[in-house]
Amino acid sequence: MKKLFDSKQYKEALNLFDQNFKISTDSTIDMAIKACTISKDYKRGIRIQQRLSSQSRNNSYIQAALLCFY
Repeated sequence: MKKLFDSKQYKEALNLFDQNFKISTDSTIDMAIKACTISKDYKRGIRIQQRLSSQSRNNSYIQAALLCFY
């Protein structure tokens, strides 16, 4: 996912993230939210936020990404 994100292939990165959400890490969630912000995919960003665990919601990087998203 990082290679796709770094090469600005945000939609492809988000598709990969969706396919592997169950094994996602806080790092990949952070990248996915940033990809939603950059690509203006607001529906997907909201869907990601709604699926976050309480542990991920308390991650400062994810919180910062969500602030930028909104």
